[in-house]
Amino acid sequence: MKRRNFFRLGLSFAAALATATAMTAPAAAQQGISDDKIVLGSHQPLSGPVALWGVPVTNGMRMAVEEINAKGGIHGRQLELIVEDSAYQQNKAAQAGDKLIKKDKVFAMVGPLGTPTNMVTMPRALKKGVLNIFPVSAAKEMFEPYHKLKFAAFTPYDDQMRAAVKYFVEKEGVKKIGVLYQDDDFGKNILLGCEEQAKAMGLPEVVKTNFKRGSKDFSSQIAKLKSGNVDLVCLGTIIGETIGSMATAKKIGFNPKFVVSSAGYVPENITLAKGLTEGLYGTSQTPIPYYEDVSDTVKVWMDKYKERFNKTAVLQSVAGYELMHTFAIALEGAGKDITAEKVAEAMEQIKDHPSMFGGAPMSFSKDDHLGPDKRNSAILSKVVGPKWQKLQNISY
Repeated sequence: MKRRNFFRLGLSFAAALATATAMTAPAAAQQGISDDKIVLGSHQPLSGPVALWGVPVTNGMRMAVEEINAKGGIHGRQLELIVEDSAYQQNKAAQAGDKLIKKDKVFAMVGPLGTPTNMVTMPRALKKGVLNIFPVSAAKEMFEPYHKLKFAAFTPYDDQMRAAVKYFVEKEGVKKIGVLYQDDDFGKNILLGCEEQAKAMGLPEVVKTNFKRGSKDFSSQIAKLKSGNVDLVCLGTIIGETIGSMATAKKIGFNPKFVVSSAGYVPENITLAKGLTEGLYGTSQTPIPYYEDVSDTVKVWMDKYKERFNKTAVLQSVAGYELMHTFAIALEGAGKDITAEKVAEAMEQIKDHPSMFGGAPMSFSKDDHLGPDKRNSAILSKVVGPKWQKLQNISY
């Protein structure tokens, strides 16, 4: 499918408006905006175990920024993206966020990664009137409660899990649910979805057990799930914890179905697992791009990505690339005299924006700042050999 061209950004900009009185502020008074530049910020786990997300997300965003700038930028202004390393730690995210907001004076935080890290930086950005755009987290807190300047782009974790539980109960005869989750806001979103759907379907109370970020030993948690006789384990894990928990289960002969959210639906949960994740299910809103399976348009994009970064594009790269290009639509729509409020209003006008990678379309409104349809935008896939194999769309 030929991608629609949303990025006709060749318009030249006029000279800066003169200030008639002290009551009339020039565009440059808006933080992060100058005559020739829009400064954007992001914090990413560029180091540590979640760097397998942070690095390709950053690459995808940078590739999008380079494409936009090559076409003239936004009304003649070039985008500048400043990325700081959070290492997926809240204290480092706080430091990174303060630098970006107070020192670099970014116009918007774009694609900052991680639920616990965003829970620290997002309130600080919003308090300063800085847009918080498309954090790479599917936690419901990324769009709730409503705030004029925050927008989310990913099917919520709790809705992914509700759809998954419904599927396994109706299609696979599952009768008892267990949840292994990271003990923070990310993991609690996974737990919430499983508990809500189990209750809605009249299932027994879920068996729940958690772990601290960075844990490597899951023996007590897996033992609890086994003794609880669960036949489906919902994983509030990312990469290392997904592999570690499944390895522990196999070691003790515990063989339920495992399903992980979009946080763990990544190729690394196959390539690093050495067969330990065979049969793992995963939810997502966009399929992983396997070169031999994608359209010619996506092949061209993957070739460009490989040439630019000397790495194969993965789903995480897609996330960064698409969120930046979608944000660019709102930046362009806000006009030359750009403000955070004008960008938010332009974002609210985006309807059915397609994904060239086969993901859910994005729509926003004045009252709804979540892009995908949360109840009907999840895909269920399964690890079969060297790939995630799509099974079907799921909903609840």
